[in-house]
Amino acid sequence: MRFLIRGLMQGCCVLMLGFSLPVLSDEVIESDPADKKIERIITLSPSSTEMLFDIGVGDRLVGTVEHTDFPDAAKSLPRIGNYAGLNIERIVALEPDLIVAWKSGNKQSDLEKLESLGLPITYVDPKSMTAVRDAIERLGKEVGEEALGKAAAERFDRAYQALRAEYGSKEFVRVFYQLSYQPLRTVGEGSWVEALIHDCNGDNVFHDADAPYPVVSLESIIVKDPEVIIMSSHTNAIQSRDAVWERWPNISAVKNGAMIPINSSTLLRSGPRAIEGMALLCKAIDRVRD
Repeated sequence: MRFLIRGLMQGCCVLMLGFSLPVLSDEVIESDPADKKIERIITLSPSSTEMLFDIGVGDRLVGTVEHTDFPDAAKSLPRIGNYAGLNIERIVALEPDLIVAWKSGNKQSDLEKLESLGLPITYVDPKSMTAVRDAIERLGKEVGEEALGKAAAERFDRAYQALRAEYGSKEFVRVFYQLSYQPLRTVGEGSWVEALIHDCNGDNVFHDADAPYPVVSLESIIVKDPEVIIMSSHTNAIQSRDAVWERWPNISAVKNGAMIPINSSTLLRSGPRAIEGMALLCKAIDRVRD
């Protein structure tokens, strides 16, 4: 974790935020989290919120983003922004000891602004289950609760390894993951869900796409003939099943009745509940093996 600590210079400048802050130098210093007790934490993603509650320090959170809805205790936290942008002034006013940011999900300009203000930021953006385990353990260290973080990471890893043992040697199944309905968007190599499909011994039919989240044509899906279609529950899955897939009964997944919606908040969040999401995904894929 990098804490951007900048030396005070004479005078103050009025920033675009609408209030005065000291003029700061550009010195960057590595700081040990143990230097200061971490008591006020802001999370910039739902998944990092869930990690901190799982570690056992949820009571230290003082702010988070919209769409954070788990656990119940997180629902009452002050909101400081969303995927479209962060309320920088609000974040500064909350005086965080640590901000847990999301590199690929937060606006880069917002993150640069927070860093320029000298606020303590760490980044959590796992793209695999093993990376989630490592992130949980690292966050435990960074908030001064190494033992709790290690215990939470080990719990997660035991559950993950159990799922891998159950499904990792089964025959491959062709999978189309429908991230959205209009347009038809899926997942490719480098995406979070792609890694989960692989862990379940699924064969993502768009593994070789030229982007992690490509828009694809109906014709290309028909050609690839998936054996199971997994739909995010937030994409109005039933509507797309009736409006699109039922019209193409020759697709193996349609023929098998294997068009399955899965709870998006467990499957798409790279945090502790990804265990639940992976279990649902593996069971859905396994249906066509029976």
